[in-house]
Amino acid sequence: MIRLQTILRRVLPFVLALALLLSCVPAQAEKYSGYTGSTLLRSLTHNCPNTGIMLPETFSPYQTTYLLTVASWVSRPTFTPVAMDPNAVILVNGQVVRSGEKSQVIPMTDKPQAVTIQVNNGTGSTVYTIFLQRRPSERRTRVSAGYIQNIYLKGTTWRIDADLVSVKYSGDDYNSGNLSTFTNNTVEHYDYEVDPNCIFYYGAKSNCYRANNIFTFLNTYLQYGSPLYTIVYIEDKIVAVFPYGADY
Repeated sequence: MIRLQTILRRVLPFVLALALLLSCVPAQAEKYSGYTGSTLLRSLTHNCPNTGIMLPETFSPYQTTYLLTVASWVSRPTFTPVAMDPNAVILVNGQVVRSGEKSQVIPMTDKPQAVTIQVNNGTGSTVYTIFLQRRPSERRTRVSAGYIQNIYLKGTTWRIDADLVSVKYSGDDYNSGNLSTFTNNTVEHYDYEVDPNCIFYYGAKSNCYRANNIFTFLNTYLQYGSPLYTIVYIEDKIVAVFPYGADY
């Protein structure tokens, strides 16, 4: 969506992070009246508003995967989940947290990690996943662009094989400009594992759509004329895929 493009323009030129921006605006209570039995969150906030950068920017109860980076010195992040149904049971990394209260501190290291927030109600549950890390280095997070050659299942793990291209930005930093060009002199196949909570977008770069899952992406990623996509890795796992654009 257009909102996504705005965030990506700010983050990707640095190749510093794919960030998850979660600025939650609590919904009006009356809007969610009658949500008995719901396993969704109404809102989700964290305690790092000054340093935390999250993507997508706005929390949605129906979007269950986010990316969050924090400053290198942050060591005690917490999350505050608010359930639509106050009777729902919320687990943050397996530990019970009351709706509207802060979670336990999530221990931080230089390695990325996935924080799970599970909302249980009766026999149903919804799991939200937040990829959390300090400001990434080249070792922890990489952003590439390439032509997707194949999306396939190996055992129980999905993988993407892409012919990566060389991207060159018009300026050395964001203030110098974030337009980019790419060259593809040789075929370089890079084959990486897809994280189970990977975020997929397809379509035109100025108006892309989020795929519900890898099956939807597999059936749609070629429908808009080009298999050229931007690919984001944390360590050796792909965590986000979206259409390449020269103004990211």
